Amino acid sequence: MKHKYSFITSFFILITVCTMTILGLFKNVQENATYDEYALGDQTIEAISYLMLEKTDELDPDYEMITFDETDAPISDEQKASVNSSLRSMFSQYTIQLDNDENFGYKVHFNDQTITHNIPNNIDKTKALYYNEIHFDNESIQASQNSSYYCYDFLSVDDLYHVYEQANFILSGNARNQVLINLPKNISFTFYIPKDLEANKKIIVNSLNIPDAFIQFIIFAIIIVAIIILAFILIFPIEIETKTQPFYSAVRMKFEIACIFYTCALTIFLPGCLYLSGKIMNGSILRWLEQYKIFKPQFICYLLNFIAYIITFTTIACIFVYVKNIIKTKPLHFLKTNSLSGMFISYIKLVLNEAATFDLANSLNKKILIFVGVNMIACIILCLFGPFGILLAIGYGILCFVYLKKQLEKVQENYLLTLEHAMSLAKGDFEITQNQDAGIFNSLEYELSSIQVGFETSLKEKIKSQNLKTELITNVSHDLKTPLTGIKNYLELLNNPDLDSKTRNEYLTTLTSYTDRLNNLIQDLFEISKANSGNIDLEPQKINLIEFMEQVHAENMSLLEEKSLILVFEHDDKDICCKFDPDKTVRIFENLISNISKYALENTRVFVTCKKEKNYATITYKNISKTFLDFDPEQITERFVRGDASRHESGSGLGLAIIKSFAEIQDGQFKIEIDGDVFKAILKLPLFK
Repeated sequence: MKHKYSFITSFFILITVCTMTILGLFKNVQENATYDEYALGDQTIEAISYLMLEKTDELDPDYEMITFDETDAPISDEQKASVNSSLRSMFSQYTIQLDNDENFGYKVHFNDQTITHNIPNNIDKTKALYYNEIHFDNESIQASQNSSYYCYDFLSVDDLYHVYEQANFILSGNARNQVLINLPKNISFTFYIPKDLEANKKIIVNSLNIPDAFIQFIIFAIIIVAIIILAFILIFPIEIETKTQPFYSAVRMKFEIACIFYTCALTIFLPGCLYLSGKIMNGSILRWLEQYKIFKPQFICYLLNFIAYIITFTTIACIFVYVKNIIKTKPLHFLKTNSLSGMFISYIKLVLNEAATFDLANSLNKKILIFVGVNMIACIILCLFGPFGILLAIGYGILCFVYLKKQLEKVQENYLLTLEHAMSLAKGDFEITQNQDAGIFNSLEYELSSIQVGFETSLKEKIKSQNLKTELITNVSHDLKTPLTGIKNYLELLNNPDLDSKTRNEYLTTLTSYTDRLNNLIQDLFEISKANSGNIDLEPQKINLIEFMEQVHAENMSLLEEKSLILVFEHDDKDICCKFDPDKTVRIFENLISNISKYALENTRVFVTCKKEKNYATITYKNISKTFLDFDPEQITERFVRGDASRHESGSGLGLAIIKSFAEIQDGQFKIEIDGDVFKAILKLPLFK
């Protein structure tokens, strides 16, 4: 950031110093520059033309300055008089301006008459800014008798332009063709303007052209400053330059736009500086400002020059930075990424690639139209070149061959990759990587990949199902074998005739426990089997869930109190109505409380929350586990899976599985979440609508 501000500050200080130096040299150039014979302004030339007409009319009584051609349309006397009055007034005004200008002298000779005004007797032509002798013969043909000075074409159509414009203002129709200006005959004129001009605000000085010395100085100054700016731009890294304004905006322009913009800018600013500085140095602008009494004309002249040079030098610097950026980013890469033509070519390539990339499963009409349309346009363009179009057509044909060959090779490559994928699947190899872009075979590749994914999923499900069956058989065998073995052993012990009554009663109690356990296991198996098969009768009812849960909690509170567990029940609303089967749902909550009583850490709290969430009532049981929770939450709800893998706790291992099954058959949901030692059972039951 610091370097960025240092650069832009240094740049504007540099061009400011250069501009002030150039403006400071203006006075020296003005003092040393001299005007030459090409310096006469257009206004002076026009005035001399009108003076010749005016003086001829004054000396030659037979001369008729203005006549009218009435062949096409008559002109009234009033219009003639008006035109004569207006034009003669204009001629007189210009003649008076020349007569009153100390820098202009002339001599007119007609027959034996001579008029002399402000012209020395012995003229030193080497000290004349302009000197010329002009003679009109009896055919009104103008001839210059002195060729050592620039011969202006007086009384030309351009010089008389204002005459015709003045006539047009008065006459209607094709007035220019009806007004005729007759040129002088048999008369000579001598004109003299000295090199050492008197400083005044009159016509000669006011209309002087800019001397070549002024132009040469300005061009040389701009070139020198441009070289200084170039050296300055080369010193700083392009990364710093392009982060500052106006260079940031300059380098962002597209190449074609930049070429047009900078060409127009230089075309305007460079000649503008030359013209403005020249007119200021020869005093034209200053005199114009003084004529209209503009406030502080000298300061305004200086300010106009200063602004013009600052803008010009900034534009030149932007061009240098732009070119430097092109070289830095490499011209070809720059044209591809930062030019309208590069963007157009990229777009054409994209269109052609999209046209060449299609799927055989989709409609091909659009692609065919694009191909035909592009070739039709190409053919039309080639026809515009006439015979030369034959050579272009040959080149176009070669390009088409290269393009089609490349596209067909790509199709062939995609076909071989798709064929390899299909052959691998046929051999049973499902580890092959999918071909991400198969071109026109994309739909086929997608189906092959779907087969691969589907088969792998089916295979995994089959293996999982087989493992579950094996595990189920193992778990059922184990859980059935344990109580049966206990019953068998205690029956044998009861057959001992030597048992006392106390021991016999203890054995009977244990035998009853094993029998109840076996009975519960068989009942659980029946219930979960019915739930999973869908062969279960449901009697859904509208029930107040909060009251239902409070009743279940009260009935099973003894299980929690045995482990010194405190149940905390929180709910949003006392009336949360759900639709479910009360018998099956009671079993869900009893299993949850039973599970908590077995695995929760003693002397802790059990938090139960119930709240509405969209179309469900969400019930969460949260407790702290007394053992390390090292099982998968998704597998714990499977059949015969216990949180206590050592099976020291009583139970069938079907409690959570029954909860999940009974919840899902009632359009509910059930899942387990683990957060450290915190065990969460989340149950969702549908709300009554």
